[in-house]
Amino acid sequence: MQSATAEQPRRVGIELQRRFRASPERIFRAWTQPVALREWWCPAGWVAGEIDIDLRVGGAYRIAMARAGSPGARVLVGGRFLEVRPPERLVYTWRWEGALANMPETLVTLELDGTENETLLTLRHDNFTDLGLRQQHRSGWMAACDRLDRLVTPALAMHDRPAAE
Repeated sequence: MQSATAEQPRRVGIELQRRFRASPERIFRAWTQPVALREWWCPAGWVAGEIDIDLRVGGAYRIAMARAGSPGARVLVGGRFLEVRPPERLVYTWRWEGALANMPETLVTLELDGTENETLLTLRHDNFTDLGLRQQHRSGWMAACDRLDRLVTPALAMHDRPAAE
């Protein structure tokens, strides 16, 4: 006799933390506004397509992207918002279309804590059933945070730059 838990695949998640030199409001807007997402969401070699966001509990989002030079072949990620608390918390489902067909729906939780000059972002992405997919998403989120950092971090003022020798 098998128990119900023996039939369920083990689920694993990711937790990342990252500090940004920007306010929680700025990070939240960059994460939820299509114009800003277009600037940082896609990895190198990809371009953003249509981005639809209905930022409310129960609202849907879809982000399309395609490899540069291959506009016909696109993939989308989409889901529904389960919790929306600007600028401190965002919880949403995550489902790929056109890629990773065997990956079940997962859950993303974004928490932002900070001041007007600094934010600690904590990102959890849960319910992976495959360690390889978990690792792919972990690498993807780390690279996405690097791109987001370049967007939201103010350029160094002349007096903050190292002196030339």
